[in-house]
Amino acid sequence: MNFRRKLIKGLGASLIGFGAFRAIKTTNAAKEYNIQESDICRNDDKLLNHKPLNNDIKYDIAAYDSVIKMLNVGPNGSRFRYDPLLVEIDTGLRVLWKANTQGHNVEFIVAPDNIKFKSKLHKSVGYKFVVPGIYTYKCTPHVSAGMVGVIVVGNDISNFDEVWNSKKYYGQAKDIIQTILERYKS
Repeated sequence: MNFRRKLIKGLGASLIGFGAFRAIKTTNAAKEYNIQESDICRNDDKLLNHKPLNNDIKYDIAAYDSVIKMLNVGPNGSRFRYDPLLVEIDTGLRVLWKANTQGHNVEFIVAPDNIKFKSKLHKSVGYKFVVPGIYTYKCTPHVSAGMVGVIVVGNDISNFDEVWNSKKYYGQAKDIIQTILERYKS
């Protein structure tokens, strides 16, 4: 009985230690975010691939104006990223967040008119943007690791101050959002 208790305590301590190690490793790896011009997706990008997605949603990718990938490893080796980080589209266009890897979703952080949107985990999801402005969004489980993105709709940055000064960003999210939005700062 005593041996079992010690074994269970030891295993529990090992699991806690391993979890803390992974959290620190993920946080350090996620600090490597450099936003390049190639990270920006504009609506003139065309996708000719009509292959079905890797989950149950039967959307054709070509039906969307922009596609954002949800990734465990980003293009520069950074952990937990949307690719691209910034999308600029016209009002009325549709964006697809493609679930390339499991464990991710999309949830608006700050949006014009306080619009709320949250998708399910592990699923691709689309959204039609009819209200112009700046939208910031996150992956709910990975926001502190910096899995955030920005969509600018209709070249309207009238809600810039609200987005820039929001207290809803935490972890690496605030630095990444502000780095993305630096180009719009007057």
